[in-house]
Amino acid sequence: SGKTAAFLLPVLTVMSRYQGELTSRLSEVQAPLALVIAPTRELACQIYNDARSFSSGTVFRPVVVYGGVSVAHQLNNIGGGCNLLIGTPGRLKDFLGKRKISLSKLKFLILDEA
Repeated sequence: SGKTAAFLLPVLTVMSRYQGELTSRLSEVQAPLALVIAPTRELACQIYNDARSFSSGTVFRPVVVYGGVSVAHQLNNIGGGCNLLIGTPGRLKDFLGKRKISLSKLKFLILDEA
C-alpha cells in the first residue's frame, strides 16, 4: 500500500549504504538493519509482502515472524539471512530472548499502527 511504501522505500534506499554491515547467512544469530513492529499478524504479513516486492532484485532479504505458526519454520527463515525483520511484539520478544535475533546492527525501527 501507499503508506507502507512511504516508510519502506526510504529505509531500503538508506540501507543500501550499510551493505558492508549485513550479517552473514551463516551466522547463528541474525542482526537485521531494520525492524518493523506490527500489532497483528495480518498487518505484519501485508508489510512483508510489500517488502518482498520492494526489495526484489536487491541483496536485502525481508523475513516476517508472528505467533500462531511454527517457531521452527520461522527460525529457519531467519537463519537464511535477515536484513529487514517484520514481526509482532510477542514473537519478536521470544526470538530476542532465545538469542536468535540481535538488535546490535539495527539502524531503523518502525512501529506501524502502534
